[in-house]
Amino acid sequence: MLNWVKRFTLSLFSDSVAKSSITAGFANILLTSFLAFVFLFLGIFAGQNVTFTAHYNGADDFREFVYNAFCGPENAKPINVEVKNGAAEITSGGESVLINTFENESDANLYSLNGYHFVADSRNASATYDDFEAYCVKNGGNEEITYETYSALSESEKQNYRFAVRYTGKQKQITDSDAGVYKAYLATVKDEKISAQFKEIEDKKAQLSAEDYNNSVYELYLNAYYPDLYSVTGESVPTLRGYYYGLTLKSQGKYFCLFGDMVTASFKSYSSGVITFGGLYKDGNGLIVDGGADSGAAIDKFVKSIYSGSLPMLFLMDLLSAITVIVVTELVIVGGMLLCFALCKLKKNKICNTFGKCAKLVASYTHIAAFIAAVVALCLGFAFTGTAVALIAYITFAVILVVRTCVFMLRGKNQAEPVSSDDDGSYGLRTDLI
Repeated sequence: MLNWVKRFTLSLFSDSVAKSSITAGFANILLTSFLAFVFLFLGIFAGQNVTFTAHYNGADDFREFVYNAFCGPENAKPINVEVKNGAAEITSGGESVLINTFENESDANLYSLNGYHFVADSRNASATYDDFEAYCVKNGGNEEITYETYSALSESEKQNYRFAVRYTGKQKQITDSDAGVYKAYLATVKDEKISAQFKEIEDKKAQLSAEDYNNSVYELYLNAYYPDLYSVTGESVPTLRGYYYGLTLKSQGKYFCLFGDMVTASFKSYSSGVITFGGLYKDGNGLIVDGGADSGAAIDKFVKSIYSGSLPMLFLMDLLSAITVIVVTELVIVGGMLLCFALCKLKKNKICNTFGKCAKLVASYTHIAAFIAAVVALCLGFAFTGTAVALIAYITFAVILVVRTCVFMLRGKNQAEPVSSDDDGSYGLRTDLI
């Protein structure tokens, strides 16, 4: 047991201990490869997320902008966020506000600062329909035609156009009259799937409120009338979230948006990287400011609590999409094993004269190399952001494996492999290989 612990922890630092690893079973390869993935994943996640407070505290331009927006610029009252049942009411002077510095010049004059944009909209952006405009653009040019005109074209003529959507930022209200028009269209659709869905809505009509029924009819109508809608917008039904998302893409990563259901923001870090974050509200996690001396601390607490509240969801999302970490980790490990095998053949080394032995040797220090890379990623996460942190972890991991393998093979003697290890730490030799 003691020798296993030594091999498991010291192979990266001791040639003799690493040499003994080739007598271990292949199960160690699976264990250390799994641990390497775990260490790298945790190191990258921590380097990208745990360091948020340091980046936020050092983003002077962003904090000055946020203080100005919430404390109330000249001729404006402070903005407060009251959270109840996970939804926020955003008010100024006790009245609901709608602020959009992207498209409202007077709002921009008051709330924009240091190149940052500010949005405050108490509506549930992800569930509020946008009164969008659908149109088509001719390929290779800027000529636009209405979707109705496009629909009347022959199939060959349609190939010359592409579908497009223009968000308006205005809320779409579905009236009973609108629903009647949509139902009339759906009744003419010959697509069996659409027809089945329409019948299902009609069958459940008695169980739905008038609003939910009209909305269901509208959503199915859009699916039937604009079949390319999702591929263009990423939404089955265009919403205010899509509208605001399009605006933020033009902000060069400098914005703060408050919605009734969530917060999303992005700022330039002192490291020149961009930190993008967001989260949902929690009861008691509101913000009341009066422009006094304590307002800055209250705003800082609000921003950091929004971020910290999103960490569990971020962790789960990163874990579910960790295929990149798995693939890169395993590629680096296999690359290290192949390098070891190539060096063994080049030096005619009898210690690792098969790929299996090389694999066990490299695997014996794989997890320790990944742990060191994870620590490096966490530490350098204070100086770098986003993808750069992941690249640092991968590169560090690969460099450690390559250097350790090369040092072992180039420094080691052409001797026989150890076949066993005793409790006193001595190793037997296979004389038939000498």
